Amino acid sequence: MSDEIEEAETDNPVDQENNQDSLESVKKELQYALAEVANIRARSAKERSEMMRYGSKHLGLRMIEVLMSLEIAIGKMDDSTESVIDGLRLTVESMRQGLSSVGITPIDMDGKAFDPSCMEALAIVPPPDGEPSGTILNIVEKGYMIHDRVLRPAKVIVSE
Repeated sequence: MSDEIEEAETDNPVDQENNQDSLESVKKELQYALAEVANIRARSAKERSEMMRYGSKHLGLRMIEVLMSLEIAIGKMDDSTESVIDGLRLTVESMRQGLSSVGITPIDMDGKAFDPSCMEALAIVPPPDGEPSGTILNIVEKGYMIHDRVLRPAKVIVSE
C-alpha cells in the first residue's frame, strides 16, 4: 500500500503540469470565443444600423418614378390651366420633401463633369465648340442618392 502512495505522489507533478496546460488551453479558447461573440455583436449592430438607414431604398425607387411622371406632366401642360399646374407643383414639392425626409435627394450635377460613380452615359457625342471633353451636355433622367450612396444613377449625354 505504501508503494501505491509513493507512485501517486511521483505522478502528481506531471499530472498537475498537464492539467495546467489543459487549463491554459481552455482559457485561450474561451477568450477566442468571447472575442468572436463581440465581433458578431458589432457586425450585427452595424448591419441593423445600415438597414435602418437604407431600408427605404425600394420605396424611394417607386416614389422617384411617380415624381418623374408628375414632372413630365407639368412640363407638357398649357399655361391656361394654371390651377392644375399649381396643384401638380405642390404635389411634386410635397413628394420631394417626403423623399428628402428619408434621405433621398437628387444628385447635384450643376456645372459638374461626367462622374461614372453616380452617372450613366447614354450617349457620347462630339463636343460643341469650346466645350471640354467629359462635359454633361444633356440630362436625360435625374439621378438620386440615399444618404451617401447612389440610389439611381443620373442618365446623361456626354461630350467625348
